[in-house]
Amino acid sequence: MEKQFQPSKLDIKIFDRKNSRPFEEASLNDKEIYELRDDTMRTPLEKADVFEQLLQSEDACELWIVPVTESTSSFTQSLSEEKTAALFGMLSSFHEKVQRDRLFLISGSDCSSSMKEKVEQLGYTILPCELEELKSLTVEY
Repeated sequence: MEKQFQPSKLDIKIFDRKNSRPFEEASLNDKEIYELRDDTMRTPLEKADVFEQLLQSEDACELWIVPVTESTSSFTQSLSEEKTAALFGMLSSFHEKVQRDRLFLISGSDCSSSMKEKVEQLGYTILPCELEELKSLTVEY
């Protein structure tokens, strides 16, 4: 059976201009910002399946993908899943820096309050963010 794809109401923005600061350059004062973390040990195919389910949301929110480079030890300390933290702890003995994409959910008046529940049901950890803390976040890859 062939899948029929509906356009997603979730607006995805990928920031790929090196050294740009997406949160400093955008007007987000009236929005709520959450970081979505997937600290599970899902395979890439499982992650893709979950991401596809996220795209099927009927909420008109924004999903920002921001590539960053950070010290492996600081990334490891922020992980909530024990097995994942142990794996990256081992990695930190080989690599000082890790490149990854940080995922942010930007919600305004068009995004329902149940969106956070949907995201958590998909296995993401949702962390509220303050705009002031994110203004120094720089795209680096």
